[in-house]
Amino acid sequence: MKKSFLVFLVFLSFTLSAQNTKVEVLKEFLKGSVQFQPASVNLDQPIFTINELAAVQADKVFDLNKENVAEVLAEAKTYSTCIITVGIHTIVKVTNFDDCSPSGVWGVCMPMGKGYIQKANVLTEVNDYLKNIIGRPSSQEHKVFLFK
Repeated sequence: MKKSFLVFLVFLSFTLSAQNTKVEVLKEFLKGSVQFQPASVNLDQPIFTINELAAVQADKVFDLNKENVAEVLAEAKTYSTCIITVGIHTIVKVTNFDDCSPSGVWGVCMPMGKGYIQKANVLTEVNDYLKNIIGRPSSQEHKVFLFK
């Protein structure tokens, strides 16, 4: 019985440590744009919490779709930070508007970005063109947050 409880405590400690690390990674990633206290973040779905916070902290917010992507990206170039989220599982920051790759699906040249995709409660870092990170236009919510 004691061994089972000890194993459970070690597992719980590891799980909480991994989740806190996830929040700390996102806090560092969003430094200078979305401000938050780690204690205020949903540890299981931190991108959900970040979506809510970014919506009130951003200078401009857009729902990204195929019809407005060209205009939104053009306007985003005039801001210091452009963050895009997909649902509650993907967050990306545009890192280079000049380095872009044409996207037939989106109909524009999609810039380079860096971000994180959450699968099975694990954040995986990605560095690629937006089209490869945020996927195709779909019924999933694609949000753009612009910060001066």
